[in-house]
Amino acid sequence: MSILVQPDRSESLEGYLRRFAEAEMWPDVSDFLGAFGLRYGRPLIEEAEEAERILELPKGTLKDILPSAAPTVPTRNWRFERHHSAPVCPDCISEGKPHHHSWRHSFVTACSDHGLRLVDECPMCGENFMPGRGGYDSCHCGCPLDRLPRNQALEAEVALSALISGDMHPARSALPPALAFRTPIDIGEFVYFLASVEIETETGKQGKTPLPKNLAEASAFLEPVFSTFCEWPTTFERSVSARLSNSVAATAPMRLGKWYQRLNAFNGQAYNDFRATLRQVVQREFDGAYAGGTNSPSDKWDWVSAAEAAKILHIRAERLVDAVAKQRIPGRKYASGFGHRHTMIHRDTVANIVQDRQRFIDKTAARELLGISRKQYDLLAEAGLTAHFILETLPPLVDGQHDSVAVKRFIADIASTAAEVEGTTVALKDLNLRFTTDAGALKEVFCRISNGRLRPAMGSTDGRFAEFRFSRKEVDTIIADVRHGPGLTIQQVAELTGWKDQCVAQWCKQGLIQHEEFPHAGKVGRIIRQEDLCSFQMEYVPVSTLACQLGTSARHLMTKLSDIGIETIGAFRDGTAWRGHLLKLSDLASTRKATQ
Repeated sequence: MSILVQPDRSESLEGYLRRFAEAEMWPDVSDFLGAFGLRYGRPLIEEAEEAERILELPKGTLKDILPSAAPTVPTRNWRFERHHSAPVCPDCISEGKPHHHSWRHSFVTACSDHGLRLVDECPMCGENFMPGRGGYDSCHCGCPLDRLPRNQALEAEVALSALISGDMHPARSALPPALAFRTPIDIGEFVYFLASVEIETETGKQGKTPLPKNLAEASAFLEPVFSTFCEWPTTFERSVSARLSNSVAATAPMRLGKWYQRLNAFNGQAYNDFRATLRQVVQREFDGAYAGGTNSPSDKWDWVSAAEAAKILHIRAERLVDAVAKQRIPGRKYASGFGHRHTMIHRDTVANIVQDRQRFIDKTAARELLGISRKQYDLLAEAGLTAHFILETLPPLVDGQHDSVAVKRFIADIASTAAEVEGTTVALKDLNLRFTTDAGALKEVFCRISNGRLRPAMGSTDGRFAEFRFSRKEVDTIIADVRHGPGLTIQQVAELTGWKDQCVAQWCKQGLIQHEEFPHAGKVGRIIRQEDLCSFQMEYVPVSTLACQLGTSARHLMTKLSDIGIETIGAFRDGTAWRGHLLKLSDLASTRKATQ
């Protein structure tokens, strides 16, 4: 199969597969993928490289259009990927445009190009359009998508959809000013926060509200967001005021509770309007003696309690209180009421700790960054390579020991040594105890990679460290030198001569080939010097080799030789068969002389 279409930058993965299927003359993408044993969903996305191989697509074709947990644009966030519907814009389909990646986001309900509401229900069969089912321009039942009803979207729907899509649309002028020209990467999480806090769950626990399954549910779910955004700041002020009046707690943060903590977790400039409006409402309506910094002068507004900081950092508040007490981080202490003590931490300090906690990662995250297995990591550690990115002194309140910046620098330094490599190469991810059971030899390989003596191949250093490729010949030489010095293993002799390695091993055991033994994976390994191999070949010849040269079978040749009194040696039983028959060259020479 040859690729007929290239993904468009604005296209969703699901839409591209539909268009690809159509180009290959398949009316339904599910049938197309099924023919290759594939199905649209999480397994296909997580194994995209394997899907590319199966579909015979050039490597990296799908890379830029994959949904992911850490996307570069909000609309490719896997968390908000629609799993129960696949809406479309009929005008976009009519114009032959690709299925836009924004259509896959649970909170996008309108097309910002045409101002139309998206459609996810087929008027012919009455079913929802489903991901990975149907064609590029038709429902699975055959209904043409360009003939779907056109309904104008509300300004609020267009504004929110354009915001999430990152499109500069006039409707965005109705949004809070800081969002009119910005689309923060976490806008999906923020919209979910605004919508879900207004919904009472059965357990009463916030953050557990399920995502809408179709466009009808999405419109209902997003009503609080439409009101908050497009009636700015009135609706938001009413919400803050109601929350302040529904509690008798001593401080404004305590009255606002988890809502306040969740709101303050969104730190970007795009959310400045929300924080400023919150401050204004609190200053206007809250007259408590201790406001926790909320209605204090502007410098105090930048201070948060240890409990709030702990929520932002996802750690226990006690750790922060202890760190301030031991002066590991700067902070302030206040007393109120009868012996109540409060620890306050500046937002800049919290932001620095956030950066440090993101930078310093644990062993599992470091392995994922490198792309290596647990055992490979252990070998790197034993070889001393992890010292490049494990610091002796760590910043306060970090849980991981591995400096991710140093890990990336370590990878970049090795990549910078790349050179042209001739012959076969082997990927670093394959340099494991299946490649060779000699752990010491592998550690030597890793050391030489680290110090630049073993250089990666040009063109193999664009991906993760595990994908770097190295000369197979150089790797084998290092392993051989570490394991047993100069010489050939049984496997190398077999490859060199064409003999079976089990035959070579048996001839060694019988003492026909001189060799040296060494411990290997709990057993005995053997090394054969080249001069010993030459001596063996000067004295013996395998019957199979001689038969091949004479154009006959080994069985026939042995029968003829037996008739003239020449017997083979070196044979061993392998199941029901006998293998490894050898002839002494001196016997052949004597027989030849006797018949002259």
